[in-house]
Amino acid sequence: MKINVKSIGIMMLAAAITGSAALLAGAVGGRQAVKSRAYVGHESDADMQGFIGRYPAAAGTRLDDCQTCHRGGVKGTDTEREYSPCSYCHLMVFPNPRYRTGVPKTAADTLNAYGAAYKNAGRNPGAFAAIDGQDSDGDGAANGAEVADLRNPGDPASRPGLPQAATVTLGWDEIRRLPVHSQFLLMNTTKEPTDDYVTFKGVRVLDLLSAAKVYLVGVTGITVFAPDGYSVDYTLEDIRGPFPRGRFYDGPRSLAGESAFVKYPPELPDGVRNGRKLPGPPWLLLAYERNGRPLDPSAYEKGTGRLSGEGPYRLIKPQRQPGRPDRAQKAGTYGDGWDFGAKFDHNAGACVRGACVIRVNPMPEGYEEYDWKNGWPLIGEKTVVIYGYGIR
Repeated sequence: MKINVKSIGIMMLAAAITGSAALLAGAVGGRQAVKSRAYVGHESDADMQGFIGRYPAAAGTRLDDCQTCHRGGVKGTDTEREYSPCSYCHLMVFPNPRYRTGVPKTAADTLNAYGAAYKNAGRNPGAFAAIDGQDSDGDGAANGAEVADLRNPGDPASRPGLPQAATVTLGWDEIRRLPVHSQFLLMNTTKEPTDDYVTFKGVRVLDLLSAAKVYLVGVTGITVFAPDGYSVDYTLEDIRGPFPRGRFYDGPRSLAGESAFVKYPPELPDGVRNGRKLPGPPWLLLAYERNGRPLDPSAYEKGTGRLSGEGPYRLIKPQRQPGRPDRAQKAGTYGDGWDFGAKFDHNAGACVRGACVIRVNPMPEGYEEYDWKNGWPLIGEKTVVIYGYGIR
């Protein structure tokens, strides 16, 4: 299924981000087996129309999606963490100058085994029937049998007989009804030009997991995914208790010819003074507001292909080792006490923008994982999917 990256691909992303993708089966907040959303942008794609014509029961299901025929980045190359087929395909439109290996040069380079078989069979409606009996991904199941069971025929980790991990889906209204927690903290960056003192409002991850009826006995941690498949791991220690309270540092100012490298809010919370401990305690937080305003929805940044925006949810990790703000890694040396510190806890890099999928670890053996590689439909719907250990 070859995507016209310059037109259909952009339309797919726009459809997903605005929430026009088909809804997940089952009631929000209920427990169900995995059933991912489809990109409505494929409705005008001739390849997908041929696929649905051959397999009408797949319409609107997890297979009505670009990842049925397209792959993510290449393992062992610069593109390895481009897990989402969409972000990998978009490297042809929005090249990443840091990538030297694994970069797709043609749409054919973005195909998985099933997509390549379809292309080689003629890339026409009859091609799906021609490869129906083949086992493109080599997992022991024929393509047609996998599609009939709503398994991905291009992914050996998805096959009939392998039960799909159950999920809990929490929507915007449900998350807003959970106990509210606000925290003022330092977001210390590594490469960005500024560090931020900011107030985030949201729900503690501990309370979020409790709402999903996930108890911490046997849990080793969680993995939180962004809509493009980027992920960060958090330990059980991060979840179950507060982080140390940092101190407020007021005064780092720019030198001649240098821009400000610390952002302060227009008004500081009550009691915040230079050298004093910050109001606390801070927790691992699923935030939905920054300084009293809803987080800007995450999106692909036009012209770069990078993720922009923070929301509707961002996973916030406070500093485990509280410290002062510092300049960016490449800002130069000024010797005034505010230069970059390599050993500082640059916690902003561990805060997932667009957090939309949470895997509770360890993932139970013998189950197929939720389709975390494509979380864009969840952004428009303002939902978070939780799966893994303890979810039944």
